[in-house]
Formats: sequence, structure tokens, C-alpha cells
Amino acid sequence: MKLTPLSKMILLLLVVGGAIGGYRWYGQTQSGGSQNSSKSGGFSPPQIPGLGGNSNTKTDAPSAELQFITSASKKGWIVEQIEKYNALPTTKTPVVLKSVETREAMHQILDGKVKPALWSPSSVIWADRLAEAYKGKTILDTGDADSYRVILRTPMVFLTTKTKAKFLRPLLSSPNVWNNIRALSNGKRVPWGNFKWAHADPLNANSGMLALALILADYAEKTSQSGAIENVANSKGFVNYLKALERKIVYNAAVEKGSSALVKSFAEDPSRYDFIVAYEANALEEVAKNPDLAVIYPTPTANAENAVAVLDGPWLSPAQKSGARDFLRFLAQPDAARDALKEHFRPARGASLGAELARYGENGFRQSYSAIELPPYAALNAAAFKWRVEIAKKPAG
Repeated sequence: MKLTPLSKMILLLLVVGGAIGGYRWYGQTQSGGSQNSSKSGGFSPPQIPGLGGNSNTKTDAPSAELQFITSASKKGWIVEQIEKYNALPTTKTPVVLKSVETREAMHQILDGKVKPALWSPSSVIWADRLAEAYKGKTILDTGDADSYRVILRTPMVFLTTKTKAKFLRPLLSSPNVWNNIRALSNGKRVPWGNFKWAHADPLNANSGMLALALILADYAEKTSQSGAIENVANSKGFVNYLKALERKIVYNAAVEKGSSALVKSFAEDPSRYDFIVAYEANALEEVAKNPDLAVIYPTPTANAENAVAVLDGPWLSPAQKSGARDFLRFLAQPDAARDALKEHFRPARGASLGAELARYGENGFRQSYSAIELPPYAALNAAAFKWRVEIAKKPAG
């Protein structure tokens, strides 16, 4: 039978189509049949992000992970928030945690030893210092709410026992608190015999630095020192005052390790110290376990303002920076604030610790207190180095 031109064209198309189909079949058999196939062996078309299906389904592979650096004092809350955030179907870039104390973390960032996307310093002094000392363009902006927010705060308190608080409260809640401690350190009698106290090493822990901030600010005010407070911190008069004030301080492994280790050491054996300087959040946790403990608020005290900063480091991609800002917004939500109450922090907004503070009112906790504005980093760093050399009798470096 003679084929018409149209019949020839149809036959040609059938031959070409069969050849293409056979080629595709051969390619799939060579690759194990995994490409564009479902588990049941049927054909599954490629998914195009944004077209059809569930809009909440993760269709993009994570561009990278987001390293988040924080201190041990708020690690429990952060771990919970990271787990919740990473489980969201809209999360493209997972957050991973690295625990480093605040001052050490700042130095590691400056030295390039760590390259995080997010950092949670325990006080604005560390954020300001990183921004000041970082070479190159600005790495963080504490005035930008999209990249820096105070999320949690906790004031500094003295943690002691109920028995000792009866004697100590009038002294330690007084505006002359540091002069009173100096008197105790230099022979003022206590009912139980020898006097001893402790705060964390200021070069290793933010709580120690805040204790030193209270001492330095009080000394500068009461002695009416003229000039920059950094000069006061380096003065012979302040060093001599610090030596007398801290004559009875305990310097042991727990003090050297930092805030959490010192609180643990006190909780294990309160007789080791008559009182320690601690975060209110840590003190609440211990009082809940041991009702014989009590707190006293210095007048004034200092706030540990736990912020979260999105770093503008050159090691981060635009997608990572965007993901870090998403996580910051997640942390600022009311649900995250309510979760912080379980760790005994005072959320900056979205929830109140008032009920728990009232529950332990007989242990000395209270809602209101007064707090100082912290001296600048340069002054605190100078005081901390003097403390390490003159008080702890250890090298400052």
C-alpha cells in the first residue's frame, strides 16, 4: 500500500517518540530507577517551589545552618526555642547551639575562632564592645530592632540562707552595701564566726563583671571622683578599696569557672560561703529546691540584660542573615516569653514573672528594684584586670 505524505509524517513521529521513550527508560534502569520515581515505582513529576501542593512544605534544602552562641545560664530556654523553631515547616535554615560564656565568646568572634549568625550576650556592654572593636564594617547595631533585641533580663542578687539573711539583710540591702561588706571583711563580727563570700571571676563570667560594675560605680559616686571612670578603675585608691572589700572573698575552682558553677557549689554546700552574688534566675531555681535559702537585693543592683544579636559577618550569606532575623522575630513572640518563665527569667515583654516572685516572697524575692546604668566596657575591663592580679593573684591574660 502506498503511503500518503500525511501517513509518512505520522509514522515518523511514532518512530521518534518510541526512540525517546526507550532512551528515557534505559536511563532510569541504569540509575536504579530512583530519579523522578516514587517508592511504589510510579512516576512522580518534579516539584517546583511555590507551584501547587502545601505552601508550608519545605521544598528548598537548607542553605546552611545558623550557629547560635550563648552562655550556660540561659541554655535551657534557648535549647527549647531552637527545637521549636527548627521543627516549623517554614524553617529553611536550622539553628544550632554553641555554649560559650559571654566575654570569651566576644573574644572568639573578634579573633575569628567562631563565626556565628546569632549571639546572645548577657549584657549590652559586650555587644557595644564587639561593635567597637570589630575591624571592618559594623558587625552589629544595638539600635536596630530587626537585628538586636533585649529578650530576657535578670537582676543580680545575694544568695544566702534564711538564717544568715536575718543578720545580713539590713547590711546588704542598704545603699552602703559595699562599705558594709568591706567592714565585714575587715573584722566586723558575724554571729556564726568567720565571714566569707564570693562572686564569679569577672574575666570569666558576666555575673562577676556585673558585681564589679556595682562596686566601681558605688566607689566613684561616694568618693566624688573627677574625670573618666576608666581613670578611677585604674587608680591606686580604687585598687586599695577593692583589696579591703574583697579580703574575705573565696577564690576556688567554682568561682573561676563562672556563674553556673558558683551557684552549683553554693547549692551543694551553703556553708562554703555566707553569701554569693548570683543571677535572680539561678537563685529562684535553687530556692524552689531548697526553701531554707534566701535572697537579698543590693540597693541598687544591676541587670543582666540578655539580648540576641544578628551578626552582619562577611562569613554569612544573605540567606543566613535573613534566616537569623526570622529566628530573632520568633524569640520575640509571647510564646517564647512564657517559656522563659520556666527558666525563671523576666521577659522584656510578653509575660511576667510576678506570680513566681510572689510565691517565694518569704525567701526575699520581689518584683521591684532599682538598677544602675553600667559603666563603659573600658572601665570595667580595667577593673577586672586589677581584680584578677590583685585579688585572685592570678595572671590577667
